[in-house]
Amino acid sequence: MVLDERRASILKLFYETESPITTSSLEKKLGVSQRTIYYDIQQINNWLEQQGIESIKRKHGAGFFLTEEARTKLPHQAQWSNEWGYQYSQEERRILLMIYLLTAKRPSSMKMFIELVNASRGTIVKDLKQIKQHFEKHSIQLDYQPNKGYMITGQETAKRQILSDLVAEVYVKQEAEVLKEQVHHLLLSHGESADQDTELQERIKNHLYEMEELLHLTFTEETVELLSIQILITLKRLDTAPSLKVDQEEKEVLRTTKAFQVAKEIIEKLHAKDNSSIPEDEICFIAMNILGAKVHRDDFSSDSEKELEGLRNVVKRMINDFQAHACIIFDDREGLEDNLIAHIKPTYYRLKYGVKIANELAESIQENYSELIHLTRKVMIHLEYFVGVEIPDEEIAYIALHFGGWLKREKKQVPADYQAIIVCENGIGTSNMLKSQLENLLSGIKITQTFSMREFEAQKDELDVDIIFSTNFIKEKDVPVIHVPAILSNTDKEYVMQELNKHLSYQGKQKNEAEKLIAIIERHATIHDRDRLLQDLEGYAPKNSSAGKERHSPVLQELLTSDTIQFKEKAADWMQAIKIAAQPLVDKNFIHASYVDAMIENVNEFGPYIVIAPKIAIPHARPEAGVGRLGMSLLKLEEPVGFSEQEKHQANLVIVLAAIDNETHLKALSQLTTMLSEDGNIDKILNSQDKNEITNLIETYSH
Repeated sequence: MVLDERRASILKLFYETESPITTSSLEKKLGVSQRTIYYDIQQINNWLEQQGIESIKRKHGAGFFLTEEARTKLPHQAQWSNEWGYQYSQEERRILLMIYLLTAKRPSSMKMFIELVNASRGTIVKDLKQIKQHFEKHSIQLDYQPNKGYMITGQETAKRQILSDLVAEVYVKQEAEVLKEQVHHLLLSHGESADQDTELQERIKNHLYEMEELLHLTFTEETVELLSIQILITLKRLDTAPSLKVDQEEKEVLRTTKAFQVAKEIIEKLHAKDNSSIPEDEICFIAMNILGAKVHRDDFSSDSEKELEGLRNVVKRMINDFQAHACIIFDDREGLEDNLIAHIKPTYYRLKYGVKIANELAESIQENYSELIHLTRKVMIHLEYFVGVEIPDEEIAYIALHFGGWLKREKKQVPADYQAIIVCENGIGTSNMLKSQLENLLSGIKITQTFSMREFEAQKDELDVDIIFSTNFIKEKDVPVIHVPAILSNTDKEYVMQELNKHLSYQGKQKNEAEKLIAIIERHATIHDRDRLLQDLEGYAPKNSSAGKERHSPVLQELLTSDTIQFKEKAADWMQAIKIAAQPLVDKNFIHASYVDAMIENVNEFGPYIVIAPKIAIPHARPEAGVGRLGMSLLKLEEPVGFSEQEKHQANLVIVLAAIDNETHLKALSQLTTMLSEDGNIDKILNSQDKNEITNLIETYSH
């Protein structure tokens, strides 16, 4: 990693200034926003970490500074300008060269490319070969003509779609400020009339804000930025490029939407040539992007009942399958449905119209919640059938966030000593996931609401809260601000706890753990003085404990062992099969008899949903029905037992799951379903006469 010129100058400023520097001072000196400064300092700290140098510190109420130790380790400042010139990555070069070619009004020379990306001729030639291949997939030809230069030919629709995808890819990269600035410069007439274009973009944004009321939703700031760029590109190309083409059938559908009405009104207001007609295809293209845009809120008032009914049915089936595969029952199912529809609606339009979404969080979600991705992928078949296309990984990751947010919600009544809000600019699913992560981590703090940055700015003077959690940089005033990423790692959780202790003398986690310990003790003993015991437990903090430490998620072989596996010839009926299968867990005091009754009651109430595949049933109930410890048991029957009169509800394998919450069992469950879904494994288990054969198979999938 290297530092660009501005970040190098910021670091140089810290090097030369011994006292802390406030954010406002940096704003004035550098002429950039608070948010840019925040990201700059993040990038500088990443670079310092790579060099083995202490990061820039922050003193509450004073500002940012470098420690003396860090100052002594920095290289001599005379070397900085040469060593820290910004170098674009291969991916960044590819993006810049493609945008340059797509927006150029005349052939482009190699000299222009070299100046643009600051790379050698040989490097750029290699980049252009890859770009040529990418363009050809979209029926766009990149050619070189001697004495003229490089130029592209092809349908305007394909050019605009690639340009739209590239812009979306760039603007979600929160830490790619240098790339964003260069792309923005290219889009503003290659530098010609840039001030006029900047002013025009601001007018477009204001129009979009005004149209939110008509659409009955609130866009995220990222969405407003992207849409304003899309509309700006459209306006600039109306007079210089042929119009793109939209399928006639799709145009007829789009004409009926409020998004079309909004797109038409904005373009007509801003188009310079008042007397010229605006091609309807151009309006449709903008309408497609509006329909597929991420939102912070949506009350569905502008949607037809027919449109919502189809999506609601898809969401209901997805939730049903998710509950069955995850062996859980969502407490607030109606809330999850509304929340998921608010995300599925733009997802549906993005997939339908080929609007790309760039999900910068996808990798982090996969890394931290692989079991959640696995479960979500299983239920996507309903959306794929409805839309008629395969769901990309980026979209699956966002939908997984919604399920993850609801998985973490627990029915717990803990007195709230403090009130907090979340400011998050990443849309509904991400906001809810962050809220759930924080609620799961903290007790004694009530998160009252989530805001977009724009909503927060409008209401910040009226808010009565003790703490603010934000994914965006917010200048701290009267209320402490804790800056957090959308997906919290263990390190992030430790940081949150440290900041809370610093600002609020927060002891919520200890209290929460003490309450959990008391709940366990109450199941096995009589407590004579609960308040005194709670006080003593709160004062006990093991040296190796940490607020950010995750609860252990066992692998399959830790739960399904030889003493929880049984072989039987048959059971009288499905109820007896559940009782027999659960007995090893009862004997080990993992579950109470009430849990067995609850599993049976669930089948009576909800039907044979526990038969997740032919020959396999996984009975379960809520943890509060009588689970003392996470456990799993397996009963193999020679003769199948029917959970209904239908053949598909016959089961030979009855696997009881006793979960202690909505998450701790997911790793083992994911390994179990993977094992059972692979060819031949079910027959291996059914034909086995030795428990060791089954435990050996289980071990193969426990990693």
